[in-house]
Amino acid sequence: MRGTGKNVASIVFVLLLTGAAIYGFLFMNLKPLLGLDLVGGVSVTLTAPEGTASDVIDKTLEVIRNRVDAFGVGEPDITRQGELNVQVQIPEFEDVGQGAQQQRLLDLIGKTARLEYRLVREVIDPSNPAYETTEVTPDDPEDKVVVFLGTEGEQPIKYRLGKVLMTGDVLTRAQAAFLDPVSAGAGSTGGWRINFELNDEGTKQFARITTNNVQKQFAIVLDRLVESAPVIQQAINDGQAEITGDFTEREAKDLALVLRTGALPVELSPSEVRTVSPTLGKESLRQGLLAGIAGLIALCLYLAFYYRVLGVVTWLGMAIWSVLALAMVSVLGRTAGYSLTLAGVAGIVVSLGITADSYIVFYERLKDEVRHGKSLRAAVVPAFRRAWQTIIAANLVTIAAAVVLYLLAIGSVKGFALTLGLSTLLDMFVVYLFKRPTVFLLSRSRRLSELRGMGLLSGVAAAPTPEPVRGGSR
Repeated sequence: MRGTGKNVASIVFVLLLTGAAIYGFLFMNLKPLLGLDLVGGVSVTLTAPEGTASDVIDKTLEVIRNRVDAFGVGEPDITRQGELNVQVQIPEFEDVGQGAQQQRLLDLIGKTARLEYRLVREVIDPSNPAYETTEVTPDDPEDKVVVFLGTEGEQPIKYRLGKVLMTGDVLTRAQAAFLDPVSAGAGSTGGWRINFELNDEGTKQFARITTNNVQKQFAIVLDRLVESAPVIQQAINDGQAEITGDFTEREAKDLALVLRTGALPVELSPSEVRTVSPTLGKESLRQGLLAGIAGLIALCLYLAFYYRVLGVVTWLGMAIWSVLALAMVSVLGRTAGYSLTLAGVAGIVVSLGITADSYIVFYERLKDEVRHGKSLRAAVVPAFRRAWQTIIAANLVTIAAAVVLYLLAIGSVKGFALTLGLSTLLDMFVVYLFKRPTVFLLSRSRRLSELRGMGLLSGVAAAPTPEPVRGGSR
């Protein structure tokens, strides 16, 4: 009875988990994020200046990929096009208009994010007669005096700045944070800001700069715009600082993201921005789903014909596995930005075949035990123990292959590897916590075991293996 209670608890746990997933689908809008080939998205082509070296373009592509990955966009397609172009295609990742989506994508991947620290030599506000005649420096020389604009106002302040004292290469962490204006204290307006930390070398540089320039104005420059220019009140030795400004929450978080992932080695300009329609189309997807459903129905009918009530157990197990697999992909979409593409669907379909194999291995082991003369009750435990060893060995090989493929591949192949590996793990979960206890309980029900035409005995029916004939003299 103790074993029966544990098996019932195991089945109830799986059913509750499945019910929670169904509840999420029906009432919490839990659904997978679909990839570029299923729902379309945005394509941006960025172009580097003429004469940019090939290795610089490769480094640029790497930084852009890091930014998109850090933003949580699943299954992006980031490729180099020709000598000077980088093309980025991503699926729809937020419920906003296409125009806003395109603009945010441009802001995210096109920002050079070159962070500099310079001393302010002169502040030229719009009321200064020299404002109109002072020209803004068009480029960004590190070792020369420059004039850059601030970020606030219709007529932003112009800053005459000294040479670069430190760059963002020494930054190790950047995080957006909100400071309540009420608790900010005197001299601070609060609001969104970016807190950042420096590495050991940067900490030493920052301490030296702030020690030697107390009471001087210190400009934090991002892409030739002065984000803030605070007065150094005292030496800062802990390697921590902040960028303040009139940031919204989205601006602060996006700026922190590009600072974390590093500056682009070259300034890019968008040469093409367009909406990408699904490459498969709704009709192709519908036909593919119909074909898959037809194949699944044929499989279920075959299993019911061949294994009888065990086939019904397989139906239930595969239905539970399907619901949990869909829930798993949906949760990954919400938490990690994973987008389900056709390659990811293929990984799930392959895993569905692996799941069916797991059931068949167990049933055939059960047949072997019955064939050797054991009763159903006595046959279930040793049959599952031997089948489980085979299932683990086969599934671990699949999971190992999926891990290697995920680590070495890029693009949609990673999606195939991810769904294949996770779905195979899910198969082991359902087999152990649902199929094993369900068959165990069936074997202890005489009515279900001996049910005419559909009982458990009908599903494992096999003639006992005859005992070997021993020779002897008459």
